[in-house]
Amino acid sequence: MLSSKKTLIILSQSEPCKLENSFDLVLASDGGYKTAKKMGLEVDVLLGDLDSITRNDVEEARSIGIEVISFPIDKDKTDGELAVDYAISLDSKEIIILGSFKEELDHALGNLFLLFKIYNAGIKSMLLTQNYEIELIDSFKEYIDKIGNEISFIPVSEIVEGLSIKGCKYEINNVSVEMGQTLTLRNLIVDKKAKVYLKKGKILSILKR
Repeated sequence: MLSSKKTLIILSQSEPCKLENSFDLVLASDGGYKTAKKMGLEVDVLLGDLDSITRNDVEEARSIGIEVISFPIDKDKTDGELAVDYAISLDSKEIIILGSFKEELDHALGNLFLLFKIYNAGIKSMLLTQNYEIELIDSFKEYIDKIGNEISFIPVSEIVEGLSIKGCKYEINNVSVEMGQTLTLRNLIVDKKAKVYLKKGKILSILKR
């Protein structure tokens, strides 16, 4: 299979939601195959231990030309991480993960922290749910035409230095924020173009859709 620039990973327990972009490759992680069908997406690869779908689902996928890669149930990685590893191996330039926060807390957090694995591979990424767009930022992010959207920034390094937020109800300029502080939670975008900058560290950007 050819390397892809933009890859969509659909996780188990994910829910159908609006996608603003097209993708070069669509990976369904186990039960994510059901979500893909509900959304009318053409899946390229179905992978995982396949314990969240039926044998008929797997046979259907094979019959329409979807590549199926199965793993044992007893393994050292979640199906989501296996999908991320696969996307990275194909030299994806951007990875969008379609997930949910309605699943078990450990899996929800595990899937959220897949963003760090993708970041360490030098690849742009986002976790997308019905209600949120979540990104890991280490320098700059711009939000265009998001007036009225709630947004939070959570420090995920010991200290974030030189943090500035512009175009929001509560603006800050060149502030240091430590992990565990809540200064930058629950803001509101008020300008057509909002921006966040930081000089050192990493933050999670959580945009309410």
